[in-house]
Parts: sequence; structure tokens; C-alpha cells
Amino acid sequence: MDRQPDESAFRILVPWQKAVIIIGTILLLLLIAINPYFWLFVLFTIVNITYFVMNPVKFYVSMQGMMGEKNVIHISDEDIQNLKDEDLPIYTVLVPLFHEQEMLPHILQNIANINYPRDKLDVKILMEEEDTETIEKARKLGLFGNVEEIISPMSEAEYHAFLSIFHPVVIPKADITTKPRACNYGLKRSRGEFVVIYDAEDLPDRDQLKKVVIAFQRLGPKYACVQCLLNFYNPRKNMLTRWFSIEYSYYYDFYIQGLDKIDAPIPLGGTSNHFRMKTLRELGAWDPYNVTEDADLGMRIARKKLHTAVLNSHTYEEAVTRVPSWIRQRSRWVKGFVITWFVTMRHPIKVLKDIGIKNFFIFQTGFGGNFYLPLMNLFLWLVFAAGFIIPEYFSSWFDFWPFAAIAVFNLLIGNLFFLTMMVFATWKEKQRDLLLYAFFSPIYWILMSIGAWKGTLQLIFKPYKWEKTSHGTEIVHEQLLIEHPERFSKPIKWIEVKSPEVDRGARKATGTQIAFSVGLTVLLILFALVLFGVLEYKPVTDHFTITKIPGLNQVMKPLKDYQSGKDVRLLNYEAIPGPYSTSPPVILPKPTLTQEITVGPTFQPDRPASTISAPGEPGLLVRYDPLVNRIIITAEKSLPEGDYYVVTIGSGEREYSKNIDTTPGTLSLNGGSGVTQVKVFRVLRTGAQIPVIDSSL
Repeated sequence: MDRQPDESAFRILVPWQKAVIIIGTILLLLLIAINPYFWLFVLFTIVNITYFVMNPVKFYVSMQGMMGEKNVIHISDEDIQNLKDEDLPIYTVLVPLFHEQEMLPHILQNIANINYPRDKLDVKILMEEEDTETIEKARKLGLFGNVEEIISPMSEAEYHAFLSIFHPVVIPKADITTKPRACNYGLKRSRGEFVVIYDAEDLPDRDQLKKVVIAFQRLGPKYACVQCLLNFYNPRKNMLTRWFSIEYSYYYDFYIQGLDKIDAPIPLGGTSNHFRMKTLRELGAWDPYNVTEDADLGMRIARKKLHTAVLNSHTYEEAVTRVPSWIRQRSRWVKGFVITWFVTMRHPIKVLKDIGIKNFFIFQTGFGGNFYLPLMNLFLWLVFAAGFIIPEYFSSWFDFWPFAAIAVFNLLIGNLFFLTMMVFATWKEKQRDLLLYAFFSPIYWILMSIGAWKGTLQLIFKPYKWEKTSHGTEIVHEQLLIEHPERFSKPIKWIEVKSPEVDRGARKATGTQIAFSVGLTVLLILFALVLFGVLEYKPVTDHFTITKIPGLNQVMKPLKDYQSGKDVRLLNYEAIPGPYSTSPPVILPKPTLTQEITVGPTFQPDRPASTISAPGEPGLLVRYDPLVNRIIITAEKSLPEGDYYVVTIGSGEREYSKNIDTTPGTLSLNGGSGVTQVKVFRVLRTGAQIPVIDSSL
């Protein structure tokens, strides 16, 4: 904040940004209040065009990560064996904890298991002064000297040797309590040449630190950071963890590696990002006012013309298992991306000069897209759903052909692409049993939108609130140490650390899962073919108007015009709603009650009044009125566009037909002088005729 105020999130919005947001929001709300139909159409158009620009960029980055030679550094076992311990530098490990006393034994054990010389490890256990529970747990474990509990059945001397690499750091209380502030405080007490952050629940590869040392030696000084791959050790805990794991597989295996391959700014992960200590300090370390400090630092690395590499080493985390906790975690991530975008865009021209036009564009679609797309998804999905409920209101929005094409591209191609990426990422990880869940990722995307809105709204009222995520309580157990009491000078407790089993091995799908996945895929393909008119499935289309998906008819219109020999028009500007356009009336079919016939003097005394209804066609009535000798056919409900009724009247050998083209509607015909056959057919827009009434009067 003091050294580089332009890069600090202490003040999230500078005056010109605040003015643009306030004036723009007030103006938009005012315009919508004046003419909601037109200005909602303008907003919907802007959102779709932005999507149309962002999606192909994300497609390109993802495909770069999926195809061809990736720019991931591969370190072999032989490379590690050739390292000499005396040549390795001191390595600082920062472990920020906040109300995670249950996980403290777990992370101590996991770091102690890392394959790195103990005298070269400098591990800082960072605890907030107000977090008395975690400090008390550290005191019992002996981090402050006095041992009351140990992590495994070791002798007193062995346990003190185990503790020698860990250094407790208590961060004084301040106005904000964030992970980046704790890391900065620990950084000032660090003595390593390299530094890494591990979270309390992390399980890093044993050789990760050695791999990073080799990577930095190969990469040279232009590389400030090495990001390791992240995923979860409990992907099959429940439906949520499966979706979360699928998302991580796509994000780190395809998207992050795609950014690395094209040398674009990389939003760092929250853990297992390794830095050169000297370079990190020159960058200003972490911004304590940014709750997604890793993404912010990744952008500052790019602006300083430095680079981030991706390493073939995994760190496994615990996936959040409960939806409320997952929403809190996602809201913090999104809030941090919003903060990072606003802070970086204070001086857009300077950012453009710093990173170049290609990376500037990718920054807008990547960093900006990480919060913009989930936010706008909810708006688009609501409009999409409303398009089925009140189609009259939205139908003319799509009459301008280019916009209809853009909207349908975003709906079909955009969603299908990301769905396909989730499936491919799951296949690449050899988690074949998760393929079925990948098909249902759109449900997970709804949760992402909810988290995004929560984080963005929280930015207004609680911009620096750190949404804490609970982790790992089920993998820690305690019991009294009774096997070797003679090893200690006083009674102690044994903390049994149950290391998590990494459930990431190749997993085959069951026969049921394969059958269901194949069947679902075939159904989706058939559904798409029916939507585009390649297949005509009459048993369905005779009863449901499938192609009523908003915008799809308008997109297909040029093709239909071409097939019918009409002039094809792709730029029908007159179809664009004007600023004074009013919304079409919303047609809510309310059946008109049929008036009862009062029987009086009849045309012929032997002719009674009568009424015939169609059980399968509610609202359709045929009645005879003897007062005027008329047969009256009443259609009280609206039919879908293109459908109509044909009424055939026959008396003896004479027969004629009349149509009811507009519904609700009424048709009145001569009652004749004898028995009259009445047949009513419903004609669908496909041309099929369905008999609904066949009777005589």
C-alpha cells in the first residue's frame, strides 16, 4: 500500500472507476424503468456479444493445453537421484493456519515426509494472534518448547529432532486477517533461497521441492514462479467433490497449461506456487488486501516481463464436501478475481504496454471471464427459461439474424464445448467412472454462478472478509500413548495422523456407467439432430414443438428461405427493435366460459340443443343451437404457432370443410335439415392431421 499504491487493493476502486460504475448503474436502471423491453434487449445483446468474444479465446487456450507438446517441465527420477544434498539451497515453506488446529498435526507430518535435507528446510507455521485454539494446539505439540502431545510414537529425542524444522510465527492482530498478510509477515522471517506456500490440508509429492530446484536451474532468472498441478485426494466423496475434481482436471490439465504454452499471464493456484525469494521480494510479495492474492501476483509477474512455469508435480488437497462451504470458498475466489481486475485496470493503457495486446486480450477473457461468465450465466439462463414460459415477449429479440446466430452459438456451441472439455479432462485423468458426472456439469455451473454472485455482492459490504473453509477433520484421530511410556519423562498424548489415501488412480467405469453414458450421448446427438431439423421424429414433434428453443427458428430461417427458393437475407436491420419499441402482449390462454343455451321455441320442435366436447383437446366444443339452426364450433385455447383446426361438415353425399386458423376462435355453420356428420381435425405445422371429434348432430 505504501510502496506501490497503484498495485494495492487497499482502495479497490479509484475515483474514475467508481464514477463509471455508479453512473452506469443508475443510467441503466433508469432506462430499463422507462422502457424495459428495449433496454433489457440491449443488455441481453451486449452480454451475448461479450460471450461471443470471450468463448473462442477460452476455446483456443483450452485446445492449446489439450493438443500438441505442452510447455510443462518434466523432471525424471534420475534427475532427482543425481542431486547432492550438500548442493541444495535452503527452502522456506510457509504454512498459514487460521482456526485449523485439527489440521496442524496433519500438515506437520506431511511436510516432515518431504524428501529434502532437514537442515535445509525452513518451515514457518503462521498463526494469527486471535486464533488461540491453533496456538494452544501448537503449544501442546511442542512448537513452543513444552511437549504434551506427539504425532507418532517416537522417543523424546526423536520428536524434538522432528520439530527442529518447524518455526512458529504468531502474527499480531490488525484490522485485516488475511492469508496474504500472514504470508508477508512470515516472509520477513524467512531465510530460504526459494519459498513455497502449503495449505493445512495439502499433501505434496515427496520430491516436489527437489523438482522445483532443478526446474529453476533449467529455466533461468526470467522465471519468477513454478506452479505445480493441483487436484483432490477425495474426488469420490460425494457428487459435489466429483464435479469439483472434474473442474480442477480441466482447469489445471488444459486451461492453465494452455496459458503456459502461449506464454500468457497465469492466475496462480492458492497453494504449491514456488518462488525465487529474491524475485518475490522485488515484486512486493503478496497484497494483504486481496483475498485471491495468488491471481493478483500472477498478473504482477507478467507485468514485470517475468514468467511462470508449470511443473509435473502434484499437490493433492481436500475437496470441500458440503455445498455451503463450497459456496463460501468460491465466493472468496470470485471476489478476489474482481478485485484483481479492477486494480489492474486502473491504468489500462499502461497494462497494455506492459503485457502486449495478445496478453491484454487474454487477461480480459481469462481473469475477467473468471467472474464475468459465472455472473452473467444466471441472467442468460433466466432469460432462456422465460423464453419457454412467455415466448411472445422474447421472440422478436432474435429476429435480427446475426444476433440470433450469436445467441444460439453461445447457448449450444459454448456449453457443448465446455461440457466436452470436462469429459476429455476426465478421460485424460483415466477417471472413467467420473465420465457420467461430467455430462451433468451444467448443474455444477449453477452453483458456480451462485458463488460468483455472493462474492461480488460481498465486495460491496465486506471486501476484505476471508471466507474460511473447513478441512480435513475426519483424517485426524487422537489416542493415549500407552505402547512405550518409558520413552518420555512425563505422560503425553499420541496424535495419530491418518494420511489421506489419494484416490487418483486409473478407475474403470462399470458396465452400467458405460451403458448409461453411451445411451445419454446418443440421446444428446439425436436431440441435436432433431433441433436442427436433420431428423424428423414425428411421435415427439406431433405433440411438442421442440424447435421453439428461443432463437433457433430465426437462425434456421435463411436455410429454409434458400430451400424454398426465396431470397436469403442475413442482415435484416429492420428487425432490430427501436428505442421506442414496446413489448408484445403476453398471451396467457384463459378459456372463455361457454354460455349455456336457454331452450326456447326452436326452429323445429324435434331438435334439442346439444354439445359435444373432445376429451383429448380441452377447450374445443361443438354445439347445435336450435334457435338459429346453427352448428357452432368454439376453440377456447390458443394453439402453438402453425397449428390450426379443420372442420368437415357432411349431410348425405354433400360435404365441405372450413378452417379455424386463429385461436381462440369460433366458427358458425348452417345446421342443415337433417342428420349432419361433424369431423374436426387438428392440423400440426408438420402437416400431420389428428382427428379429435367425429360425431353426428
